[in-house]
Amino acid sequence: MGPLFRRKSHGTTKAGGTSKGPETRRRILAHSMRVAASHGLAGLTIGRLARDLNMSKSGLFAHFRSKRVLELATINEARKVFTSQVLVPATAGNEGIERLWILCDSWLAHIERRVFPGGYFFTGAFFECAERSGAVEAEINAMARDWWNILKSAVLKAQDRKEIDPTADARRVSFDLNGILMAAFWAFLVEKDPEIFGEGRIAVRAKLESLATKRIPVSVFKSEDAWKGYLNGKRVREKEKPLSALRRLGGKKAPPGAPSSLQPKLPEKRKGVLDGLRSLTQK
Repeated sequence: MGPLFRRKSHGTTKAGGTSKGPETRRRILAHSMRVAASHGLAGLTIGRLARDLNMSKSGLFAHFRSKRVLELATINEARKVFTSQVLVPATAGNEGIERLWILCDSWLAHIERRVFPGGYFFTGAFFECAERSGAVEAEINAMARDWWNILKSAVLKAQDRKEIDPTADARRVSFDLNGILMAAFWAFLVEKDPEIFGEGRIAVRAKLESLATKRIPVSVFKSEDAWKGYLNGKRVREKEKPLSALRRLGGKKAPPGAPSSLQPKLPEKRKGVLDGLRSLTQK
């Protein structure tokens, strides 16, 4: 056929020439996540999405050539959402007990806000797929392993920083914290009472209190305000540490015209600076 009879591209354009394909794909995936979160991947079909979105099946097939491709794309999109809502906020806090707390708090918050409007991602999906094989099941299991490893790594880092008992079994601590989160989710699905999330946070704080070393005052665990106040103050102090270290390193102000202690032509001075840095890192 000649060029006038070539099949039109699936990426139709708006005025101005911008392709609608990516926008349509995002709309499909956003709805597919809602369906899967409420009804599981089994409820996710091309026909259902076509009806819900008032699209033709052929239009959906232009973006997802099979149910499996649709499922994998939906899982990948859900993973991005989970990462942005739960994992990324934790990186704003200091490593150690603060990051461990933010991971648990953000996990509860994403359920509380109904980021996924159902009990499927990522708990129901995992229980459904844990003992099955296949590409879809492998992706779900990988997400569960990633969460477990991130949680356990945060526990280990808190132990390295001597903020929680270094002799505690990190795997058991992760097990207990994850159990609190799952129990809060389960209780919410049963009772539909949003107060449960507050109770979940109290349980997480109580667990951290039972593990905390003497570096953390017992009083900060007594209320949410006290705990948040402690973490905010700690964050400020951590930010000020590098400046304080530089001040200690600099010592007294050198007289005008004196040579710099960092100049290469004075090796004995350089040695003094290096010794100072070593002493700082050993504290």
